Amino acid sequence: MFGKTADSMTGGAQSVIQEGVTIRGEVKSEGEIRIEGTLEGSIASKSRVVVGATGSVQADIDGSEIVIMGRVCGNIVGSRRIELRKGAHVEGDLSTQSLVIEEGVFFRGLSRMAPEQLPTPLPETKGPSPVGARDGGTRVPSESALFENAESRTSS
Repeated sequence: MFGKTADSMTGGAQSVIQEGVTIRGEVKSEGEIRIEGTLEGSIASKSRVVVGATGSVQADIDGSEIVIMGRVCGNIVGSRRIELRKGAHVEGDLSTQSLVIEEGVFFRGLSRMAPEQLPTPLPETKGPSPVGARDGGTRVPSESALFENAESRTSS
């Protein structure tokens, strides 16, 4: 049915929902979850969530690292990484820092890349500089100024 197996790669335990098993409800785990059966509801893990080739999930998935090889209908949040491997069928929105989509994947939805920490923008200062320079002591033209310059060149 389902149980825990030793995961030699991470040294931790892995909860497995085997092929032929159907679970309806909320699944939460501190460790890795592998779904080869059917799950309807929601999945939350502080670790890795794997939907195997025989897995079918109708749920939102939230985890650190998400690997999809089977079918998922729901939104997926991977705080570190999401991988959609060949043969995966995903219908839902993705949000992660790192996204890998292999050839042969069906994906319908939106993807949003959210890096852990966005760089702090430098303040604009006065003085000459080449366009786009960011050395802290030079002026960086605003986006609207760049468009204004482009329009004035084309209208001449």
